[in-house]
Amino acid sequence: MSAPNRLTAPSRGENPAALATEVIGGPVGRFAAIGRRGWTYVAAMLSALASVFVALGVLQKNHCVREGWGSPGSLWRECYSDLPVAATGAHGGTPWDGAGGSQPVLTAILGWLVGQITPGGSDLSMQQIYFAIGAVIIVLLVAATTLATASIVRGTPWLAAHVALSPVLITAALVSFDMLGVALATFGLACWARRRPVAAGVLLGAAVMARTYPLVIIAAIALIALRDKQTRPLWRLLAGAAAAIVVCLGLVLVTGGNPFDPYRTWWEAKASYGAPSYLFTITHISVPGATLSIVAIFGWVMALLLGLYLTGRAKEQTQLAPLALTMLVVVLLTGKSMSVQACLWVLPLLAISAMRWRDHLIWAGVEIAYFVMVWLYIAGPSNQGKAMPAAVFSFFLIVRAIAYVGIAWAAWESSEDLPSDPLEPSAEPSPSAAAGRRFPHPAA
Repeated sequence: MSAPNRLTAPSRGENPAALATEVIGGPVGRFAAIGRRGWTYVAAMLSALASVFVALGVLQKNHCVREGWGSPGSLWRECYSDLPVAATGAHGGTPWDGAGGSQPVLTAILGWLVGQITPGGSDLSMQQIYFAIGAVIIVLLVAATTLATASIVRGTPWLAAHVALSPVLITAALVSFDMLGVALATFGLACWARRRPVAAGVLLGAAVMARTYPLVIIAAIALIALRDKQTRPLWRLLAGAAAAIVVCLGLVLVTGGNPFDPYRTWWEAKASYGAPSYLFTITHISVPGATLSIVAIFGWVMALLLGLYLTGRAKEQTQLAPLALTMLVVVLLTGKSMSVQACLWVLPLLAISAMRWRDHLIWAGVEIAYFVMVWLYIAGPSNQGKAMPAAVFSFFLIVRAIAYVGIAWAAWESSEDLPSDPLEPSAEPSPSAAAGRRFPHPAA
């Protein structure tokens, strides 16, 4: 396949995309004028299609929507979600009461706000309404992430389909409010690409206060900026991020919460589902939580060292998206947990890396298989006859880890087809100028 076709008209250049378009008439025509409506049209279309995938996620959780999210039924039917857990709490209070105290600041605030507007009633009706409101918010967050991604890859906006049309949205998007952190981080990347370092820093700092993983993105930006001797924009970005984090932590303090509770809880916690270190738990080897915390911190150090090595190579110019994805995979695989929602974190990075759909779908297939297996394993104690055997679950856990390594590796290969780094700061985005280096503008 040729790079121009794959990037500007996926249905021409990639077999999975061509097969998918058969339901709407087949691949784009040979003489079609591609790209004349601009990247905003593509972003709007993809955002609308993304809502269909989230709606399929609601359908996948139909049993819980009708019967409630009680255990073990929600586990056996693979429809568990964190969203309705807070639905039956009393109105009022603060976001840090109950389960909110273990959540990052902005995620806790969002969950609390949804709880405040959920009307009273039976436990089931409150859960249903809370889940419905949460689903609408997640649809908007996925659409916003798609828009931000398309704005980054303006010359090849169909790459944003890796966010909007990923099969993992069906299974993972409605499990929690992780999309809040993903949306904030993606908008931060878009601001960085548009030479707005302060805004990028504020958004990335806010993203850290929704989910910790955007720290990896900040670290990757710092490595690239130092390589390119862009110290002034970097300092402005770091100042913006620090300001956002301080404001969020201060908000917790003034409202009676402890901003460090989620991190203290994390330090004391033992290995959880999804992390390779959970294999010790499966084999009944007890490892103290503090030891695993030290290993996880060492994983961050390894990610930074690997990033430093990759940016220092003289043979080629390292691009930001595959670098951040590789560092994130290292952090995930050495961490204490690797939730089913972690797949959402990588979607914008896959898009910006110009991931091939073949590689994306293989990885997504592993994610969906693991999604099914983990709930069957967790529900095991309630019915040993139906339980997922520990050996089988261990196998899928290892396969999932390999899939993440594979997707990071594939990102480096696929990004070579891009004419330049989409996240390289530019004064004025010019899709035609960028695309012209390797292939003509889509509208040509």
